[in-house]
Amino acid sequence: MVDLVRAILLFAYCYGLFVGVFNFEVDWLTGVANASRRTTIYAAVHNTSLITLLIWLCLRQNSLISELGTARYLHEYFFLVMSAVRIFAVLLSLLTRWYQRRRFIRMWNQILALVRDRPQVIRGRWYRRSIILKFVSCLLSDTLHTISDVSAQRKRITADLIIKFSLLATLTTIFNVIVCQYYVAMVQVIGLYKILLQDLRCLVREAECTCSMRNRRGGVYSIKCCSLADQLDLIAERHYTLRNRLDEMSELFQIQSLSMSLVYFFSTMGSIYFSLCSILYDSTGFGSTYWGLLLIVLSTASFYMDNWVSVNIGFYIRDQQDELVRVLSERTLFSRELDNRLEAAFENFQLQLASNRNEFYVMGLFKMERSRLIAMLSSVITHSMVLVQWEIQNKGS
Repeated sequence: MVDLVRAILLFAYCYGLFVGVFNFEVDWLTGVANASRRTTIYAAVHNTSLITLLIWLCLRQNSLISELGTARYLHEYFFLVMSAVRIFAVLLSLLTRWYQRRRFIRMWNQILALVRDRPQVIRGRWYRRSIILKFVSCLLSDTLHTISDVSAQRKRITADLIIKFSLLATLTTIFNVIVCQYYVAMVQVIGLYKILLQDLRCLVREAECTCSMRNRRGGVYSIKCCSLADQLDLIAERHYTLRNRLDEMSELFQIQSLSMSLVYFFSTMGSIYFSLCSILYDSTGFGSTYWGLLLIVLSTASFYMDNWVSVNIGFYIRDQQDELVRVLSERTLFSRELDNRLEAAFENFQLQLASNRNEFYVMGLFKMERSRLIAMLSSVITHSMVLVQWEIQNKGS
């Protein structure tokens, strides 16, 4: 029987190699990453060809730069700006992957080692469901947006337009593959956190049972407390290692996170704006049919779902850490005090959690948290309303 999650990951890896995102090779049997010559040459040739094609399209006639000077409508200007932001984000991310390639390979192998120690991570239902959800949302978003773009321009398709569409589709694919790599790594880290939480809950329950023991003078109680203290120290050490890996990941994906923020901000605003323009400017007939309207709604909904799946995974890490703190706080509800060594182990773990909170900043500009995301969504809606109002007001001019 074919393992669906394994097939999805293999497809994502092969597709990442094909579009030049992976500049290192992964042994699919062992999972170990290394910088091979053939993968390096192919990725270098692919990325160089892509940059050369972009430069050629920017310098030739009917390029994005020339279209900026001949644009007549606001939605044309906004489309050019959004395309420029996407191109900048993809090129910046690709450049980062080259000069930080050794760190990417080391991070890949370090996370692999952690998952090998806890193989139940990849067997968990949450892990499998998260991988399938991301694959379906990304596939739907890319497919429906490509169909809607081609359908909107179906009456004036030319060879030049096909080249531009293919280039933008390639850039979108590269960006999505980079996001998927970050997503898979975060899902594995969260799976390790879940196992850590399960072990900690079992230990707290066992400590509560030990606390209720009446005879504390014998050696059984002391041995039990010492054993629990050793187990808790091992859990704290696992958390410290996992926390270090997470800090390295946050630092490594700084530029990619900035690119994600820029692309998601402009793409979300553009999705609202262009959906309205497809209805207002029905010269193509795309926005005046029920099938066209249905395709606009489906592509917009799939795009928002994919964005939410990608962004929300980062906040889930903070939720897991908060749950660790909550589970440890249950110790204060015990009826009696524990052994001094076990009490010290609990306090040390609590101090570790309090002093190493997960604060993720995007290039030092702003901190990623749910309140910040709500503020960004509010800004997107506000700017989209301004663009829509201006478009309605100047439709006839």
